[in-house]
Amino acid sequence: MRETGLLSLEAKKRHERTIIHGYYEGAFKYTRPVRLEDESLSVYLIHVGGGYVDGDTYGTSITLSEGAQLLVTSQASTKVYKTPSKPVVQQTAIHLESDSVLEYCMDPLILYEGAKFIQNTTVYMDPGATFFYSDIITPGWSEDGGHFRYDWVRNRLKVYQNGKLVLFDHLLLEPDEELEGILQLEGHTHVGSFVISHPEASREFAARLYESLYEDFSHVRFGISDMEASAIVVRILHHRTQTIEKMIHHAHMLARKELLGKGEIS
Repeated sequence: MRETGLLSLEAKKRHERTIIHGYYEGAFKYTRPVRLEDESLSVYLIHVGGGYVDGDTYGTSITLSEGAQLLVTSQASTKVYKTPSKPVVQQTAIHLESDSVLEYCMDPLILYEGAKFIQNTTVYMDPGATFFYSDIITPGWSEDGGHFRYDWVRNRLKVYQNGKLVLFDHLLLEPDEELEGILQLEGHTHVGSFVISHPEASREFAARLYESLYEDFSHVRFGISDMEASAIVVRILHHRTQTIEKMIHHAHMLARKELLGKGEIS
């Protein structure tokens, strides 16, 4: 089966700076790298087709060599339209060598009426590597101002450290008559996640992160889990994409400051 879009990025450290090589084909491409910081690069991923449709398949591969630093984001939200026959499938494989830093922060995933979407993200990390990851799932708006009721979305994130599975996050949303039904999103329509995997992502840091978020967003329902393998997962439920984006940005900037010793970045 030929993929609708393929994209591969490889980042290496050369003379205290990160450089990248890569290729793309089909509906995927990436922009020329931007150097917002001296030691790292930022890259925008672009979907040139305008949205995902029935039966589309996409593959992304990202590899960071020892010491490389890369921030990957998207140019716009990912839109999934009606999929009457086959779901859209997005496969992402990430390999991080020792002391590399990947900040993988995509714009929201917007699901329209009748959409079915599978996203599988697998991360292989060497000891000492850093991985920041965010995603937001939101229903599209219909003409009458209500939410579109997508069919379902299955989002899997697996993180391996030194060959051992340390995090398996499987989010399955399958709305019934009401998207925000009990045992689905508990009265909410949008869900966001932010994952921090860093050697110093301790329980103490998780507590500081919680207090910092609660101070500014006490009205929002969220929770934080800390893993044994120096990893933290933040989950947020709300009705507005912008609120979840602000919370993830807040958590991201705090992690950059305390764990990476870096300043704020937009």
